[in-house]
Amino acid sequence: MNLTNKYKPKYVKELIGRESEINQIKSNIKKPILLYGPSGSGKTITAHCIANDLNYDLIELNASDFRNKDEINNIIGNSIKQRSLFNKGKIILIDELDGISGREDRGGIQALLALLKDVSYPIIITANDPWNSKFSTLRKKCKIIEYKKINNEDILKVLIDICKKENIKINYEYLKELTRISGGDIRSCINDLEVLSYKDKIERKDILDLGEREKEDNIFNAIKLILKSDDPLIVMDAFNNTSCDLNESLLWLEENIPLEYQNKIDLNNAMEKLSKADVFRGRILKWQHWRFLSYVNQLLTAGVAISKKTKYYGFTRYKRPSRILNIWKFNQKNKEKKELAEKLSKEIHASKKRVLKELPYMKFLNI
Repeated sequence: MNLTNKYKPKYVKELIGRESEINQIKSNIKKPILLYGPSGSGKTITAHCIANDLNYDLIELNASDFRNKDEINNIIGNSIKQRSLFNKGKIILIDELDGISGREDRGGIQALLALLKDVSYPIIITANDPWNSKFSTLRKKCKIIEYKKINNEDILKVLIDICKKENIKINYEYLKELTRISGGDIRSCINDLEVLSYKDKIERKDILDLGEREKEDNIFNAIKLILKSDDPLIVMDAFNNTSCDLNESLLWLEENIPLEYQNKIDLNNAMEKLSKADVFRGRILKWQHWRFLSYVNQLLTAGVAISKKTKYYGFTRYKRPSRILNIWKFNQKNKEKKELAEKLSKEIHASKKRVLKELPYMKFLNI
C-alpha cells in the first residue's frame, strides 16, 4: 500500500485544518452542498469521512462520466432512487463538476437541477472552479463552501508524523521545502515524500527536481492572473514564480488570449501589446540591448492585462502552446531528410541548405 492510501483520513477528526468547513457542511447537510477549491485540498476525502462518521453508504459518481440529459438521468437518477444496503442512510458524491462543462453536455445541468429537487439524501458536489456561467443556476441551489489550500504548517506536521512512523530520514529544512513546492496539495506532497523515501540519501537537488513539476501549474496560474485581472501592479510579477523564459511566456499568452478575450477590441489591443513585446525581444536577441527586457515584461503582464475594457468572469480552460508542438512535429517529419542532407553535403561538397533544396528533384533517392 502506498503512503497516500495508508495515511488517508478515514474519519472527520483525522482531517487537518478543516474545522470551519466541516461545521458548515454538518449545518447544511440537508441541502445540496458544493465544495470548491484546488486539487488535493481534501474535498473528496471529506465526503468519505463524513459518510464513515455517520455510518452511511457513499455513492461516488464522477461528473466527467456523463455529459447529457439521458446520462445524467440514468446514472445519477438511478443512484438516487436505489435503496441503500441494509436500509442505511447514504450520501451521493458528484465529483469533479468541472468535467461536465463542455459543448456536448446539452441539457446535463438542467437534468441535474431537476434531480436535486426530489433528493432526500445528502448530496455533495465537488469542483475546482465552479464559476462557469453554466453553473450559475446550480450555485443558487447549493450551499457553497470554499476549500482553500491547506496551510503549509499543517502539511509539515503530517509529513513529520509519516517520517517518524515510516522511519524516513530526511532533513527538516528539506521537508519545509517540500511543503512549499506542493502548493497546498497534501496528496501530491505525500506522493513526493514516498518517491524520496526510496533514495539512500536525500539531497537538496532531489527536492528542487520535484519543484520542476510545479512549472506548468505555476504558468497556468500566471496566465489566469494576467487575463482575469486589470490591475497592472498586481500582475507585474506574474511570471516571477514560473520557470518560463521570455519565449515560452509569449507563446502561452499568444495561445490563451483569444480564449479569454471574446471582445474583438480587447483581443486586438492585447495582441498588439504582444507584438510590441516580440519586437523588443527581437532587438534584445539581435543587438543584445538587455535594457529592453523590462519593457518586454511590462507589455506581457501589465500591458496585456489593461488591454481589456471588459471584465471576464467564469472558468476558462487554458491550453498549452500549440506552436511548440507543431514545430516538434515538423522537425520529426523532416528529421530523416535533414540527416540525409547532412551526409550528402559532405560527399558532394555542397551546403546542407542547398542539398535540402535539391532533394525533391533527386527521384532516384526515393525521398
